[in-house]
Amino acid sequence: MPVGEPLRGGGRAGIGVIMPTGIGRDELRELTGQGAQLVEVLPAGDYDWAHLPGAVNHPLKELDARTGQLDRSRPVIVYCHDWS
Repeated sequence: MPVGEPLRGGGRAGIGVIMPTGIGRDELRELTGQGAQLVEVLPAGDYDWAHLPGAVNHPLKELDARTGQLDRSRPVIVYCHDWS
């Protein structure tokens, strides 16, 4: 799938999800500067040392249950710190 192509069908009708393969530092700064929300999905114990400034922690195992805490009017960037 090309970067930035919206996915359809996984959620409610009419909701588009953009699934990029990855973004760089400059694009991250641009998106957060435009109001995008950062969501770190590491377990809570790892969040303290691994999160980006401004990110909220919604562990992957709890992500579905916590999506209601996000502002649906703003883009969301979900990421996980990865050493590989």
